[in-house]
Amino acid sequence: MKSFILTAACLFALAACDKPASTEAKVDDPAVKNNTTTTNATPTAAVTTKTAPAPVAVDDSVLSTPADFEETAEKAITAKTYKAELATLEADLAKD
Repeated sequence: MKSFILTAACLFALAACDKPASTEAKVDDPAVKNNTTTTNATPTAAVTTKTAPAPVAVDDSVLSTPADFEETAEKAITAKTYKAELATLEADLAKD
């Protein structure tokens, strides 16, 4: 009997929390904020239309890759200094 009541209560809670599917996108999504325009047809209604994002050109020479730091790391980190380098990296990550 207890399991029936518990099951019924869970199903009731699930049904009560179930929200209908929204056709509007979330406002907190930055992609949606940047790709929508809203016009007010009437004071109480808004029409939202999506526009395609503009392509962004990125110069590959300004991007950093792990290979860019490999030679420096091989010279700086040795068997004697790896513990100090690891402690420095962990401290830097802890700041973020």
